[in-house]
Amino acid sequence: MKHTIRLFVLTLIAFSATARLAQAQGLVTEEYFRQLGMPDQVATVAPPAADDEQKYNFAVGPLRFNVAAGVGFEFNDNVTLKDSGKESDFIFRPSLTLDGYWTLSELNTLRFSLGVSYAKYLEHSEFDTRGILLSPSSALAFSIHVGNFIITLRDQFSYQEDPLDNPVLSGVAIYRRFENTAGIQVDWPLSDTIRATFGYNHYNLFTFQQVFKQLDRSVDSVYIKPSVAISPSVTVGVDASASWVKFSAPIQNDGRNYLVGPFVEVNFSEATKAYVEAGYQLFEFDRPSGKGGVTDSRDSSSWYGRAEITNQTSEAITQRVMASKTAEVGFGSNYYELYHLEYGAAWRITPALTLDPTAFIEYYKTSDQNATFGEKAWRFGVAVGARYALSPSLTLGADYRFVLKNSNAPSSDYRQNVALLSLYYNF
Repeated sequence: MKHTIRLFVLTLIAFSATARLAQAQGLVTEEYFRQLGMPDQVATVAPPAADDEQKYNFAVGPLRFNVAAGVGFEFNDNVTLKDSGKESDFIFRPSLTLDGYWTLSELNTLRFSLGVSYAKYLEHSEFDTRGILLSPSSALAFSIHVGNFIITLRDQFSYQEDPLDNPVLSGVAIYRRFENTAGIQVDWPLSDTIRATFGYNHYNLFTFQQVFKQLDRSVDSVYIKPSVAISPSVTVGVDASASWVKFSAPIQNDGRNYLVGPFVEVNFSEATKAYVEAGYQLFEFDRPSGKGGVTDSRDSSSWYGRAEITNQTSEAITQRVMASKTAEVGFGSNYYELYHLEYGAAWRITPALTLDPTAFIEYYKTSDQNATFGEKAWRFGVAVGARYALSPSLTLGADYRFVLKNSNAPSSDYRQNVALLSLYYNF
């Protein structure tokens, strides 16, 4: 009865306030070397993106803005991701999103995005957000044209607390971390068919709980991606990168990651496009110091792959399938191998109603298989979101998500059900 009263009161608050916009898709993730295949629509369900031409609804001089806000009310039956002794809670989630751009000239543009939100737990206040959450889509980017070069300076940042994005975590409710990626990218069209892209990124992960402090690290990466269009619909090239991983604490072993492989982009039609990349990945680590840190001495020398295919079946249905296999930075081990497959779709049932079904399955194994805590695990997730446009600015949302983990490690299994009601307003 107590929960029912609170749900009713907060639902009234939700409908009398502005609405929640869930986090948009982002590139900042725990799986640093996997660029495709994130379960973003399962981890966080978002409303459909606004039409670009109608997106910016405010202007201040040369600045153009889009402002959206909202509230959501969530029920989570396993906030601590435990196999037994599960704890449930109702969570109140207000949020605000700001997107904008500034065209300094015909060739130079500044773009920025900021998404902030808050999570208030009704029964477990110790899990309340510390400060505010920053969406993984929060970023600042500046594009400059210099001769035939297009130079992009960018900084992408987020502050998140949901542990679901890191597949190796179980039995925790909160994983507080700040992530930031700053970099420069140069696109160089040598001709109508030949292009080269190269750049540098500096990534930082800062955690705010003692149990995760060993994960604090920086990653410096350089990359190059030359390509040639062999026909109007087919582009081929090579993707190569080198990264240096440096941990702040002398617990995890520092490492170096190298990837190189060919890729192909194919536009089968205006409705169907595909990207496939596969190659060799070497992830080597410093030897254990023997002073109480991670004792794993294994390196990874294997293949990697990532692929995505999108298809607009009709004006009402858009689908995508994504897959990837990489070696990623471990927690208590040097690395883990991660295989991931995901399906997502957007189905416009009526002009006002849209459904967003998603499903993913993934398998990982840690590198320390000879150790007592070496782990092999499967995760499976499904989600469906419904969006109903009450007006051009006001949208009602309902979402459901289920995630199941099956691990050989003790007390690492879990299943979680999440239901969310939301109302969001685009000013």
